[in-house]
Amino acid sequence: MEQTGPFVVHTAADSYTRDLRDPALVPVLGVADSRLAALASLMGAPARRKDPDVSGTLVVAPAGSAATAVGRALADRFGGSFVTLSTGGLGRILDARLEATQVVFVALHDEIDLDVVTESLEAVSAYRSDGRHATIGFVIGPDLPELSWLLAKGLSCHLRKPPERSRLTVVPWLRQHAAASRIPASDGADAAPEWVIGDRASRAVLEPMLSEQYTGLVSFASAGREHALILSDTVICGDHAGHRGPSAHGAAAPSCAFSDRCFRDGVRARDVIKAARVKADIVFANSCMAWRPGTGLVAAEYQLAGAFQYGIPAAYIGAVHQMLPNLTINDLVGTAVAAGTDAGRTCAAVNDHLRDTGRELPYFAVLGLPWVTAGGGSEPPSTTDAGPSADAHDGVRDLKPQLLQLGRTVRALSEFGPTGFMPPDGIVAMEAEILELARTLKRAALGADPAEKAVGPLRRLGSLIADAELSAVADFHEFGKMSHSALNEMWEGILDTSVRPIDDACPYCKGRLAELVARHPVYEQVGRRALICNVCGPTADSPLDPVIGEVRIECPSIWKRPGTVTVDVLMTPAASVSQEIIAAGAIHTSGAANFGMAFPDAQRIAIRPGSPTRMRVDATLSAEAFTHHEHFVRFVAVAEGLVHYASRPVAVAPAA
Repeated sequence: MEQTGPFVVHTAADSYTRDLRDPALVPVLGVADSRLAALASLMGAPARRKDPDVSGTLVVAPAGSAATAVGRALADRFGGSFVTLSTGGLGRILDARLEATQVVFVALHDEIDLDVVTESLEAVSAYRSDGRHATIGFVIGPDLPELSWLLAKGLSCHLRKPPERSRLTVVPWLRQHAAASRIPASDGADAAPEWVIGDRASRAVLEPMLSEQYTGLVSFASAGREHALILSDTVICGDHAGHRGPSAHGAAAPSCAFSDRCFRDGVRARDVIKAARVKADIVFANSCMAWRPGTGLVAAEYQLAGAFQYGIPAAYIGAVHQMLPNLTINDLVGTAVAAGTDAGRTCAAVNDHLRDTGRELPYFAVLGLPWVTAGGGSEPPSTTDAGPSADAHDGVRDLKPQLLQLGRTVRALSEFGPTGFMPPDGIVAMEAEILELARTLKRAALGADPAEKAVGPLRRLGSLIADAELSAVADFHEFGKMSHSALNEMWEGILDTSVRPIDDACPYCKGRLAELVARHPVYEQVGRRALICNVCGPTADSPLDPVIGEVRIECPSIWKRPGTVTVDVLMTPAASVSQEIIAAGAIHTSGAANFGMAFPDAQRIAIRPGSPTRMRVDATLSAEAFTHHEHFVRFVAVAEGLVHYASRPVAVAPAA
């Protein structure tokens, strides 16, 4: 045995598995000195990283696997369980468990195939969908020495010194990106996420960044093959030129296994970036077929995942299927890493996100121990299941009714114009906040507290809506005090109308009512409904799906001048109202400004489900208030962006 840093090098499998059981040791089986020295050079400042959470460890190996002894030793090391994969696969094994589980799947390349991996990912997803936490990491290799190398990197990752760069994202097809602002780390290291896009994603720019500087997370979103990631002028791969190809010539090896030429035109072997030289804690490859364990167009020894595994990265996350890289998940992975989330939870949450959105197959998988974290995370997880668990969506789910309500409100406010009303202020700003909320919720799937990330834009949107509703009511109020026009006159010239008598009686004169229904000829969802009395005129005017149901104006039918008249408006919330609503409302008489009558400004009203709400104002009549056989007391309110209106006639008479 030899000692290199914290690593103990073994030449015999028995002594290796013995030391693997000891949590104080990091054994390696027959790994070259040069690789071990490179890894040992990253060790240092262990206090800067949190010890990994290995609770709930379940080690799984295929029946008869050459890695069985390694799996048993690993389970003993973490106080976990070891099981052999049997009929029914991982799903049946997980069904018997109730606790949170971190699955470590150990095997050699030729012992598993793509079906086993995808079935295992589905089993973990099903476990999570039942509200239980589970992650999975695949610890595999072509032989036991390479498997031991991957384990050694995972077991020692928390002992690494802080990286020089927190995150690096490479997107060759992207031309513009609003990269995050630079945030210096407390020790002076560069903790800012960095983006390399477009033509800059070249060998000249990237090779020194990847191989000479140590990075926490290296994240790619690029076109690719099973054996390579495609950059602007080169590829990242295992550099297979001169290697002996499989016996079936050309069937299971890239072109460079038979010549010095890359599969990509114009690229020679000496021009590729070697994946094994990338210095990072975690590599995320958001690329087509970035990992095809045991099944693929090229043999396992040529695959991209193995090329990264041969080097420094302690965990590799790749997709096992054909796909189009979606930049959103690179952002999500970056957010998770910044929060200190481990690779297993991150990958599980990405798969949850993909399953929910339906854009891609949810088959990203971790090569490595699932609890590996990237050292650039500046904030520790707020809980033991900080990001990628099924519970990570709960905060967002709790906000969902409020979000939907705000969305409906903004849509209703935007329909002022098509209806014939003056558009309220702030619509553009509201739509901008909704865009920000949508982006936040996309990214929050992996955050330590998704609900918290939505609070800022949510509050801003709510404030904008409240101001817009009050402003809109103030506009209606001012217009109504100057004009004799009823609200329905604004929309009758725009919407298609139909009228029919109904059996209901007028609440003020008991006369028969007619129902006037109107719909927009272009925007089908835009419409109004008014109740018309032959004596009292339009008594109610509301949206087709109102928030305020019945409205009744209570006041004397004869108003004396000079003096004060109290007007009460009794509002009954619609049956659909399930939570308190803060509406804006105002009361006036038609033409009041010209007739010597004064009314308070618009005000806010709390409308509670199942309980009538009363709004009261005092109207002041001057000695010169115009005596007229008919004035109309009008109430207007905007609730959840919807305009509600009521009216009744009164007369003004001189004081006796």
